Amino acid sequence: MGIEVRAPTDEEWPAICRVDGRAFGHHYSPQEIEDQRPLHDMSRFRIALEGTSIVSAAGSYALDVTLPGGASVPMGGVTWVSTAATHRRQGLMRRTVEAVHDDIDVRGEPIASLYASEGSIYEHLGYGVATVSSTVTIDRRSADVRVECRVPSGSVRYIEGDDVVPIISDLWERFRRRRAGECARTDLFQQYFFDRREKEQDGHTPAHYLHHRDGYACYRIEPNWTDDGPAHTLHLNELVTVNTEAEAALWQALLGVDLVATIKTRVLPIDSAVRYMFENPRVVKLTQARDGVWVNVRDIRIAFGARTYRTDDTIVVEVDGKRWRISGGPDGASVRSVRTRADLVTTHPGLSSLLYGGTLPTALVAGKRMTARSAEVLARADMFFPTTLAPHCQSFY
Repeated sequence: MGIEVRAPTDEEWPAICRVDGRAFGHHYSPQEIEDQRPLHDMSRFRIALEGTSIVSAAGSYALDVTLPGGASVPMGGVTWVSTAATHRRQGLMRRTVEAVHDDIDVRGEPIASLYASEGSIYEHLGYGVATVSSTVTIDRRSADVRVECRVPSGSVRYIEGDDVVPIISDLWERFRRRRAGECARTDLFQQYFFDRREKEQDGHTPAHYLHHRDGYACYRIEPNWTDDGPAHTLHLNELVTVNTEAEAALWQALLGVDLVATIKTRVLPIDSAVRYMFENPRVVKLTQARDGVWVNVRDIRIAFGARTYRTDDTIVVEVDGKRWRISGGPDGASVRSVRTRADLVTTHPGLSSLLYGGTLPTALVAGKRMTARSAEVLARADMFFPTTLAPHCQSFY
Protein backbone atom coordinates (compact mmCIF):
# COMPACT_ATOMS: atom_id res chain seq x y z
CA MET A 1 0.00 0.00 0.00
CA GLY A 2 1.38 3.41 -0.95
CA ILE A 3 1.80 6.22 1.57
CA GLU A 4 0.13 9.56 0.84
CA VAL A 5 1.43 12.88 2.20
CA ARG A 6 -1.16 15.65 2.39
CA ALA A 7 -2.63 18.39 4.57
CA PRO A 8 -4.95 17.06 7.29
CA THR A 9 -8.60 17.91 7.73
CA ASP A 10 -9.99 19.54 10.87
CA GLU A 11 -11.52 16.20 11.84
CA GLU A 12 -8.05 14.60 11.93
CA TRP A 13 -6.77 16.93 14.67
CA PRO A 14 -7.46 14.49 17.55
CA ALA A 15 -5.62 11.74 15.65
CA ILE A 16 -2.61 14.05 15.16
CA CYS A 17 -2.59 14.69 18.91
CA ARG A 18 -2.60 10.96 19.62
CA VAL A 19 0.27 10.37 17.18
CA ASP A 20 2.29 13.24 18.66
CA GLY A 21 1.60 12.10 22.22
CA ARG A 22 2.69 8.55 21.42
CA ALA A 23 5.93 9.79 19.88
CA PHE A 24 6.85 12.24 22.66
CA GLY A 25 5.58 10.31 25.66
CA HIS A 26 2.68 12.62 26.45
CA HIS A 27 -1.03 11.98 26.87
CA TYR A 28 -3.31 14.67 25.46
CA SER A 29 -6.48 14.85 27.51
CA PRO A 30 -9.72 15.71 25.70
CA GLN A 31 -9.49 19.18 27.28
CA GLU A 32 -5.93 19.71 25.99
CA ILE A 33 -6.95 18.63 22.52
CA GLU A 34 -9.76 21.18 22.58
CA ASP A 35 -7.65 23.96 24.13
CA GLN A 36 -4.77 23.62 21.67
CA ARG A 37 -6.87 23.44 18.52
CA PRO A 38 -7.16 27.24 17.99
CA LEU A 39 -3.35 27.57 18.01
CA HIS A 40 -2.83 25.24 15.07
CA ASP A 41 -3.59 25.97 11.43
CA MET A 42 -4.25 22.62 9.76
CA SER A 43 -3.33 24.08 6.37
CA ARG A 44 0.25 24.40 7.67
CA PHE A 45 0.43 20.72 8.68
CA ARG A 46 1.29 17.67 6.60
CA ILE A 47 0.57 14.05 7.47
CA ALA A 48 1.69 10.78 5.92
CA LEU A 49 -1.05 8.16 5.77
CA GLU A 50 -0.94 4.44 5.23
CA GLY A 51 -4.56 3.75 4.50
CA THR A 52 -6.36 5.74 7.17
CA SER A 53 -3.54 5.58 9.75
CA ILE A 54 -1.27 8.58 10.32
CA VAL A 55 2.31 7.28 10.34
CA SER A 56 4.19 10.60 10.21
CA ALA A 57 3.32 14.24 10.85
CA ALA A 58 4.83 17.71 10.90
CA GLY A 59 3.56 21.28 10.89
CA SER A 60 4.54 24.88 11.37
CA TYR A 61 3.46 28.04 13.15
CA ALA A 62 3.28 31.41 11.40
CA LEU A 63 5.81 33.46 13.38
CA ASP A 64 7.77 36.68 13.01
CA VAL A 65 11.40 36.54 14.11
CA THR A 66 13.83 39.30 15.03
CA LEU A 67 17.07 39.53 13.04
CA PRO A 68 20.29 41.37 13.97
CA GLY A 69 19.54 45.08 13.79
CA GLY A 70 15.93 44.69 14.94
CA ALA A 71 14.17 43.89 11.66
CA SER A 72 11.36 41.37 11.87
CA VAL A 73 10.64 38.86 9.09
CA PRO A 74 8.11 36.03 8.67
CA MET A 75 9.24 32.58 9.75
CA GLY A 76 7.78 29.09 9.73
CA GLY A 77 8.24 27.60 13.20
CA VAL A 78 8.42 23.88 12.42
CA THR A 79 6.86 21.68 15.09
CA TRP A 80 5.06 18.42 15.92
CA VAL A 81 7.55 16.35 13.90
CA SER A 82 7.11 12.64 14.53
CA THR A 83 7.13 9.27 12.77
CA ALA A 84 5.61 6.03 14.03
CA ALA A 85 8.09 3.49 15.40
CA THR A 86 6.68 0.97 12.92
CA HIS A 87 7.60 3.18 9.94
CA ARG A 88 11.14 4.33 10.67
CA ARG A 89 13.95 4.26 8.08
CA GLN A 90 11.55 4.77 5.19
CA GLY A 91 12.23 8.45 4.58
CA LEU A 92 8.81 9.47 5.87
CA MET A 93 10.04 12.18 8.22
CA ARG A 94 11.98 13.77 5.38
CA ARG A 95 8.93 13.62 3.12
CA THR A 96 6.60 15.23 5.65
CA VAL A 97 9.08 17.91 6.76
CA GLU A 98 9.98 18.76 3.15
CA ALA A 99 6.26 19.07 2.42
CA VAL A 100 6.04 21.56 5.30
CA HIS A 101 9.08 23.37 3.87
CA ASP A 102 7.34 23.59 0.49
CA ASP A 103 4.34 25.14 2.21
CA ILE A 104 6.57 27.66 4.02
CA ASP A 105 8.19 28.58 0.70
CA VAL A 106 4.82 29.08 -1.00
CA ARG A 107 3.81 31.41 1.83
CA GLY A 108 6.92 33.52 1.19
CA GLU A 109 8.47 32.95 4.62
CA PRO A 110 12.27 33.20 4.17
CA ILE A 111 13.18 31.21 7.30
CA ALA A 112 12.21 27.90 8.88
CA SER A 113 13.23 27.19 12.45
CA LEU A 114 12.73 24.53 15.11
CA TYR A 115 13.82 23.01 18.40
CA ALA A 116 15.31 19.56 17.97
CA SER A 117 14.31 16.71 20.26
CA GLU A 118 17.43 14.89 19.03
CA GLY A 119 20.61 16.63 17.94
CA SER A 120 21.60 14.35 15.06
CA ILE A 121 18.52 14.70 12.87
CA TYR A 122 18.05 18.13 11.40
CA GLU A 123 21.39 19.04 9.85
CA HIS A 124 20.47 16.48 7.19
CA LEU A 125 17.38 18.58 6.45
CA GLY A 126 19.29 21.85 6.02
CA TYR A 127 19.19 23.15 9.60
CA GLY A 128 22.12 24.69 11.48
CA VAL A 129 22.38 25.52 15.19
CA ALA A 130 21.76 29.26 15.61
CA THR A 131 21.37 29.81 19.38
CA VAL A 132 22.53 28.26 22.65
CA SER A 133 20.09 27.06 25.29
CA SER A 134 21.49 27.04 28.83
CA THR A 135 20.28 25.78 32.19
CA VAL A 136 21.28 27.98 35.13
CA THR A 137 20.88 27.43 38.86
CA ILE A 138 21.35 30.12 41.51
CA ASP A 139 22.01 29.47 45.19
CA ARG A 140 19.45 31.96 46.41
CA ARG A 141 20.50 31.76 50.08
CA SER A 142 24.07 32.80 49.27
CA ALA A 143 23.23 35.34 46.55
CA ASP A 144 24.25 38.76 47.82
CA VAL A 145 23.60 41.56 45.31
CA ARG A 146 26.49 43.98 44.90
CA VAL A 147 25.81 47.47 46.23
CA GLU A 148 26.31 48.99 42.79
CA CYS A 149 23.52 46.81 41.38
CA ARG A 150 20.89 47.43 44.02
CA VAL A 151 17.86 49.52 43.15
CA PRO A 152 15.35 51.17 45.49
CA SER A 153 12.44 48.95 46.43
CA GLY A 154 8.94 49.71 45.23
CA SER A 155 9.41 49.48 41.47
CA VAL A 156 8.16 45.87 41.24
CA ARG A 157 4.71 44.54 42.10
CA TYR A 158 2.72 41.36 41.59
CA ILE A 159 0.05 41.33 38.90
CA GLU A 160 -2.67 38.75 38.40
CA GLY A 161 -5.94 37.97 36.67
CA ASP A 162 -7.12 40.02 33.72
CA ASP A 163 -4.27 42.52 34.14
CA VAL A 164 -1.57 40.06 33.15
CA VAL A 165 -1.95 39.39 29.43
CA PRO A 166 -2.28 43.02 28.25
CA ILE A 167 0.74 44.07 30.33
CA ILE A 168 3.06 41.24 29.35
CA SER A 169 2.01 41.38 25.69
CA ASP A 170 3.14 45.00 25.40
CA LEU A 171 6.40 44.32 27.24
CA TRP A 172 7.09 41.20 25.18
CA GLU A 173 6.91 43.10 21.89
CA ARG A 174 9.30 45.76 23.19
CA PHE A 175 11.65 43.08 24.51
CA ARG A 176 11.76 40.69 21.57
CA ARG A 177 13.01 43.40 19.18
CA ARG A 178 16.26 43.58 21.18
CA ARG A 179 17.42 39.99 20.65
CA ALA A 180 18.02 38.27 17.34
CA GLY A 181 16.23 34.92 17.28
CA GLU A 182 13.29 35.95 19.43
CA CYS A 183 9.72 35.65 18.10
CA ALA A 184 6.60 37.76 18.18
CA ARG A 185 3.64 36.35 20.11
CA THR A 186 0.01 36.76 19.20
CA ASP A 187 -2.60 37.62 21.83
CA LEU A 188 -3.97 34.11 21.32
CA PHE A 189 -0.63 32.53 22.28
CA GLN A 190 -0.18 34.85 25.26
CA GLN A 191 -3.65 34.00 26.56
CA TYR A 192 -3.12 30.27 26.04
CA PHE A 193 0.16 30.26 27.99
CA PHE A 194 -1.37 32.38 30.76
CA ASP A 195 -4.34 30.02 31.10
CA ARG A 196 -2.01 27.02 31.16
CA ARG A 197 0.22 28.58 33.81
CA GLU A 198 -2.79 29.33 35.99
CA LYS A 199 -2.90 25.60 36.79
CA GLU A 200 -0.58 23.46 38.89
CA GLN A 201 1.79 21.39 36.78
CA ASP A 202 4.22 18.59 37.66
CA GLY A 203 4.01 19.44 41.35
CA HIS A 204 4.71 23.13 40.73
CA THR A 205 2.39 25.91 41.88
CA PRO A 206 0.46 28.07 39.41
CA ALA A 207 2.58 30.85 37.98
CA HIS A 208 3.22 34.18 39.67
CA TYR A 209 3.98 37.38 37.73
CA LEU A 210 6.28 40.17 38.91
CA HIS A 211 5.90 43.43 36.98
CA HIS A 212 8.25 46.36 36.46
CA ARG A 213 7.35 49.17 34.08
CA ASP A 214 10.12 47.90 31.77
CA GLY A 215 9.90 44.15 32.30
CA TYR A 216 8.32 41.17 34.00
CA ALA A 217 9.20 37.79 35.46
CA CYS A 218 7.03 34.67 35.52
CA TYR A 219 7.82 31.86 37.93
CA ARG A 220 6.46 28.76 39.62
CA ILE A 221 7.43 27.27 42.99
CA GLU A 222 8.30 23.61 43.50
CA PRO A 223 7.73 23.07 47.24
CA ASN A 224 10.27 21.08 49.25
CA TRP A 225 9.70 20.85 52.99
CA THR A 226 12.67 19.10 54.61
CA ASP A 227 13.54 18.15 58.20
CA ASP A 228 15.90 21.13 58.21
CA GLY A 229 13.26 23.54 56.98
CA PRO A 230 11.89 24.73 53.64
CA ALA A 231 14.13 24.42 50.56
CA HIS A 232 11.80 25.29 47.71
CA THR A 233 12.93 25.64 44.08
CA LEU A 234 11.82 28.70 42.14
CA HIS A 235 11.47 27.84 38.46
CA LEU A 236 11.87 31.01 36.41
CA ASN A 237 9.75 30.51 33.28
CA GLU A 238 10.26 33.93 31.70
CA LEU A 239 12.42 36.97 32.34
CA VAL A 240 11.62 39.86 30.03
CA THR A 241 13.45 43.18 30.41
CA VAL A 242 14.18 46.08 28.11
CA ASN A 243 16.90 47.72 30.25
CA THR A 244 19.34 46.94 33.06
CA GLU A 245 17.29 48.79 35.69
CA ALA A 246 14.33 46.48 35.16
CA GLU A 247 16.58 43.41 35.17
CA ALA A 248 18.21 44.40 38.48
CA ALA A 249 14.85 45.23 40.09
CA LEU A 250 13.26 41.94 39.05
CA TRP A 251 16.22 39.91 40.24
CA GLN A 252 16.04 41.63 43.62
CA ALA A 253 12.36 40.73 43.84
CA LEU A 254 13.02 37.12 42.84
CA LEU A 255 15.75 36.80 45.47
CA GLY A 256 13.27 38.11 48.03
CA VAL A 257 10.83 35.23 47.59
CA ASP A 258 10.73 33.49 50.97
CA LEU A 259 11.54 29.82 51.66
CA VAL A 260 13.41 29.37 48.35
CA ALA A 261 16.79 27.63 48.33
CA THR A 262 17.43 27.44 44.59
CA ILE A 263 16.40 29.37 41.51
CA LYS A 264 16.46 27.33 38.30
CA THR A 265 15.87 28.54 34.77
CA ARG A 266 16.39 27.79 31.08
CA VAL A 267 15.45 31.22 29.77
CA LEU A 268 18.65 33.24 30.28
CA PRO A 269 20.81 34.05 27.25
CA ILE A 270 24.32 32.66 27.29
CA ASP A 271 25.70 36.20 27.78
CA SER A 272 23.38 37.04 30.70
CA ALA A 273 24.85 39.61 33.10
CA VAL A 274 23.25 38.02 36.17
CA ARG A 275 26.46 36.51 37.57
CA TYR A 276 28.05 39.97 37.63
CA MET A 277 25.29 41.27 39.92
CA PHE A 278 26.45 39.18 42.89
CA GLU A 279 29.36 39.56 45.30
CA ASN A 280 30.18 35.90 44.70
CA PRO A 281 29.66 34.98 41.02
CA ARG A 282 29.84 31.26 41.90
CA VAL A 283 26.29 31.35 43.24
CA VAL A 284 25.33 31.27 39.54
CA LYS A 285 26.06 27.87 38.02
CA LEU A 286 25.76 27.00 34.35
CA THR A 287 24.65 23.39 34.64
CA GLN A 288 24.04 22.75 30.94
CA ALA A 289 24.64 24.43 27.60
CA ARG A 290 23.32 22.84 24.42
CA ASP A 291 21.83 23.62 21.03
CA GLY A 292 18.84 25.93 21.16
CA VAL A 293 17.08 27.05 17.99
CA TRP A 294 17.99 25.45 14.66
CA VAL A 295 17.54 27.56 11.51
CA ASN A 296 17.00 26.66 7.87
CA VAL A 297 17.29 29.71 5.62
CA ARG A 298 14.77 29.24 2.83
CA ASP A 299 15.49 32.51 0.97
CA ILE A 300 19.10 33.65 1.35
CA ARG A 301 18.56 36.97 -0.40
CA ILE A 302 15.72 38.08 1.88
CA ALA A 303 17.02 36.62 5.15
CA PHE A 304 20.59 37.91 4.97
CA GLY A 305 19.48 41.13 3.29
CA ALA A 306 17.11 42.03 6.14
CA ARG A 307 19.71 41.93 8.92
CA THR A 308 22.57 44.30 9.78
CA TYR A 309 26.27 43.54 10.25
CA ARG A 310 28.89 44.76 12.71
CA THR A 311 31.36 46.04 10.10
CA ASP A 312 31.06 47.53 6.63
CA ASP A 313 32.27 44.78 4.31
CA THR A 314 31.46 42.48 1.42
CA ILE A 315 31.75 38.71 1.77
CA VAL A 316 31.08 36.20 -1.03
CA VAL A 317 29.72 32.93 0.34
CA GLU A 318 29.39 29.76 -1.71
CA VAL A 319 26.55 27.55 -0.51
CA ASP A 320 26.07 24.14 -2.10
CA GLY A 321 27.69 25.35 -5.32
CA LYS A 322 25.92 28.72 -5.59
CA ARG A 323 27.64 32.00 -4.70
CA TRP A 324 26.10 34.94 -2.86
CA ARG A 325 27.59 38.38 -2.39
CA ILE A 326 26.61 39.82 0.99
CA SER A 327 27.37 43.54 1.23
CA GLY A 328 26.41 45.06 4.53
CA GLY A 329 27.13 47.06 7.63
CA PRO A 330 25.43 48.57 10.68
CA ASP A 331 22.88 50.39 8.48
CA GLY A 332 21.68 47.52 6.31
CA ALA A 333 22.65 45.05 3.61
CA SER A 334 22.08 43.75 0.11
CA VAL A 335 22.48 40.21 -1.20
CA ARG A 336 22.74 39.01 -4.77
CA SER A 337 23.82 35.95 -6.71
CA VAL A 338 27.30 36.27 -8.29
CA ARG A 339 29.94 34.22 -10.08
CA THR A 340 33.01 35.84 -8.51
CA ARG A 341 35.49 33.94 -6.37
CA ALA A 342 34.11 32.78 -3.02
CA ASP A 343 35.55 34.02 0.27
CA LEU A 344 33.79 31.32 2.28
CA VAL A 345 32.51 27.92 1.17
CA THR A 346 29.94 26.16 3.31
CA THR A 347 26.86 23.97 3.36
CA HIS A 348 23.29 25.19 3.75
CA PRO A 349 23.27 24.31 7.49
CA GLY A 350 26.56 26.17 7.90
CA LEU A 351 25.18 29.32 6.31
CA SER A 352 21.96 29.05 8.34
CA SER A 353 24.01 28.99 11.57
CA LEU A 354 25.35 32.45 10.69
CA LEU A 355 22.00 34.19 10.26
CA TYR A 356 21.33 35.27 13.86
CA GLY A 357 24.93 36.27 14.49
CA GLY A 358 25.70 33.83 17.31
CA THR A 359 28.09 31.54 15.45
CA LEU A 360 31.63 32.53 14.44
CA PRO A 361 32.80 31.49 10.98
CA THR A 362 36.01 30.37 12.72
CA ALA A 363 33.98 27.83 14.70
CA LEU A 364 32.40 26.47 11.51
CA VAL A 365 35.83 26.17 9.90
CA ALA A 366 37.16 24.32 12.95
CA GLY A 367 34.14 22.00 12.80
CA LYS A 368 34.78 21.24 9.11
CA ARG A 369 31.52 22.88 8.05
CA MET A 370 33.20 25.77 6.25
CA THR A 371 36.41 26.69 4.45
CA ALA A 372 37.87 30.18 4.02
CA ARG A 373 39.94 31.54 1.14
CA SER A 374 42.50 32.96 3.56
CA ALA A 375 43.12 33.71 7.23
CA GLU A 376 42.56 37.40 6.48
CA VAL A 377 39.12 36.71 4.97
CA LEU A 378 38.17 34.53 7.94
CA ALA A 379 39.17 37.28 10.38
CA ARG A 380 37.00 39.75 8.46
CA ALA A 381 34.07 37.32 8.49
CA ASP A 382 34.43 36.88 12.27
CA MET A 383 33.98 40.64 12.65
CA PHE A 384 31.21 40.90 10.03
CA PHE A 385 28.58 38.30 10.97
CA PRO A 386 28.35 38.26 14.82
CA THR A 387 26.03 40.40 16.94
CA THR A 388 26.88 42.31 20.12
CA LEU A 389 24.15 40.53 22.10
CA ALA A 390 24.05 36.77 21.75
CA PRO A 391 20.94 35.60 19.87
CA HIS A 392 18.41 33.95 22.11
CA CYS A 393 14.87 32.61 22.11
CA GLN A 394 12.63 32.18 25.16
CA SER A 395 9.73 31.06 22.98
CA PHE A 396 9.32 27.30 22.70
CA TYR A 397 7.35 25.91 19.76
